Amino acid sequence: MLDINILRNNFNTVAKRIRDRNKEYPQLDQFKSTDDKWRKLTSAIQQLNSERNTISKDISVLMKDKKESEAQALKVKVQNIKQKTADLEKEIVDVEAQLELIMRSIPNVPSADVPIGKDEKDNPEIRKNGNPRVFQFKNLPHWDLAEKNDFVDFERSVKLSGSRFTIYRGNGAKLIRALQWFTLDMNTKAGFLEMLPPVVINDQALLGTGTLPKFEEDVFKLNTNQYLSPTAEVQLTCFYRNEILNEKQLPLCFTASTACFRSEAGSAGKDTRGVIRQHQFYKTEMVMITKPEDSYASLEKMVSQAESILKTLELPYRVILLCTGDQGFASAKTYDIEVWLPSYNAYKEISSCSNCEDFQARNLKIRYRDTKKDELVFPHTLNGSGLAIDRLWAAIVENYQQSDGSIQLPQALRKYFDNAEFIK
Repeated sequence: MLDINILRNNFNTVAKRIRDRNKEYPQLDQFKSTDDKWRKLTSAIQQLNSERNTISKDISVLMKDKKESEAQALKVKVQNIKQKTADLEKEIVDVEAQLELIMRSIPNVPSADVPIGKDEKDNPEIRKNGNPRVFQFKNLPHWDLAEKNDFVDFERSVKLSGSRFTIYRGNGAKLIRALQWFTLDMNTKAGFLEMLPPVVINDQALLGTGTLPKFEEDVFKLNTNQYLSPTAEVQLTCFYRNEILNEKQLPLCFTASTACFRSEAGSAGKDTRGVIRQHQFYKTEMVMITKPEDSYASLEKMVSQAESILKTLELPYRVILLCTGDQGFASAKTYDIEVWLPSYNAYKEISSCSNCEDFQARNLKIRYRDTKKDELVFPHTLNGSGLAIDRLWAAIVENYQQSDGSIQLPQALRKYFDNAEFIK
C-alpha cells in the first residue's frame, strides 16, 4: 500500500505515473473524492472542537460571575456541539475505512527509470548470455522427452487432480529434487538464509504482500481465511509482520524452495502441454529486506544471483526490464530473466526479480529504527525467483537432450546423481 501522503500531496503527478501502467485506475478518482470528503470532515470536526473550547472558557467565566442561567444556555450549546462532533467522527471512521479499501486497490508507483509501455512487447532487453543450441538431429519438446524416458505421468496426474498437475517419477522426480537442492545451495552460498515455511497461509499474509484483494481469483482458497501459497515470497516477506527490526539486522536475505499453487485464471489455452504453466509447481524464492537507500543495489544483486544459477548450468538466457504496462501490482521495478526453450523457439520467463520499495512493508507494518534520524522507518522489500524449478527442469531436459532421447546432465548437477553423465 502506498503512503497516503504521497497521493494527498502530489496527486496529479503520482496518478499520472500510476496510469502509465496502461490502465485508467478509476480508484484514483475515487481516492480523490473520498479524501476530499475526509478533509472536509476533519476540518469541520476541528472547527467544532475549537468552538466548544471557546464556549467552555466562556462558561467558566460566567460561572465565576454567578451568571448561571447564561452559563446553562451555553452548556446546552456545548452538548449540541458534542453530538454534532460525535456524528461527524462516526462518519469519518466510515470514510477512513473506504479510503483504506481504495488504497489497497491502487498499485505501486513505477520507479522513475521504468520505461513507459503497454505490454510485454515494450519490454527492453538488457542483456543476453549464451547461444541457443543448434541441434544436429530432430529435437523434441520436454513433454515428449519426459514420456519417452518415463520422467512423468501426465495421464494419471489428471485422474488424481485434474488438468495442469504433473506426477514426476524416477529420474524425472530426482531431477526436480536435485534442482531444488542446487538452487538452495547456490543461494545459501551467496548469503541467503534457508527457510522452510508452511504452504498454508492466512489472508493477512496475502493482503500484506498485495496479492489480496486484487488477485483473489488466482489463489486456491481452503476456508474462510486460509489459502495455499502462490509463492514463498508471501511467507518470507511476512516473516517479520508487525515487528520493529534492529537496523543492524539489515539487509535480511532469505531463500526457500516450496510447492506453490495458482489457479492460472485467464490462462486457458496457454502452455497446455508440458510443465510450463501448472496449478501446482515448485519454486526456489529469494526475499530481501533492506534499507531504502540500499534497495536498488540489492535488486541488481538479486538479479545477478538468479543469473549465476543459469550460468552455472550453462543455459542460454536473457534479461529484460518490464515496462510500466507489464509490471506486477506491488512492484516499483522488475527484471525478468528468460531461459531459452527450444520447443518454443523462444525465451520463456524463469525468474522475476522486483523491488517493491516500502509498498509491502507498509501493509505488513514492518519497520526499523533509523539510528541517525532516531525514527521508525519502513524498509524496502524485494523478491525474486531463484529459480522456477519446473521451468528449469524443462530447460535442462530440452537443451541437454541427446539424439537417443537421453538427457546429458550439466556438470553442476552430476553430484546429485552419483556422478552419472546421462539420465534416461
